Amino acid sequence: MNILIMILGIILLIYGAVLFVLTNLNLGTIMVAGLGAFFLLLGLFFKKVRKACESGILRAVKWIVIAAFCFEGALVGFIASYGQFDNVSYKEDAVIVLGAAVHGENVSWPLMERLETAIQYHEKNPDALIVVTGGKGYQESITEALAMERYLIGRGVEKDKIVKEEEATSTNENMKFSKKILDERLGSNYSVAVVTNNFHIYRGTQIAINEGFANVTHMHAKLQWYNLMPCYLRESLAVLKLWAVG
Repeated sequence: MNILIMILGIILLIYGAVLFVLTNLNLGTIMVAGLGAFFLLLGLFFKKVRKACESGILRAVKWIVIAAFCFEGALVGFIASYGQFDNVSYKEDAVIVLGAAVHGENVSWPLMERLETAIQYHEKNPDALIVVTGGKGYQESITEALAMERYLIGRGVEKDKIVKEEEATSTNENMKFSKKILDERLGSNYSVAVVTNNFHIYRGTQIAINEGFANVTHMHAKLQWYNLMPCYLRESLAVLKLWAVG
């Protein structure tokens, strides 16, 4: 058992190292590496830990840890399931494409998937405005919104259909600042479709509602297999924060 746990820890550490190369540094990547270190240490000291957990306070800690892992699995399952089902009508007045990592001036793969999904929507509802929202983050040379606009124009979307929001640094700000822009453009009675990756659909939609959007639908973009674990780990914490403080 201890060898299996050590192997799992090593695999997760290698996975985390690969993520550091393939993606921008974020909490999800750190969590993967941290989980790998946890399992590696647990494997190395498995006999001592098991003996210590047979009685006393550490026995209670053991069950708390097990319960936490079970809860995390259930929460990730809920988030993943929610993100698989779209409810857009293709009659919305605007599409809000949430920003994601930009590598230098190039959109990352998750962000490209969001933009390709927005293009699919645009083909069925070309009258809707496309709001690209995201400021300039760590390891990014330009704002996410500018990189997104360039990508959409390069794929044939008309510039006058694209609205840039370049100040947001969080999903809450994405929605808050996008609503301010759309209120000025469309008035008070309009509908929006939120476009983001599947892991982010639940929180993105809930934050849109919390920020005052009255008519909200959503359409999900795919996520690459190597991003599944870091994205869902990070998102589960963000959802807990959303439930706790809104």
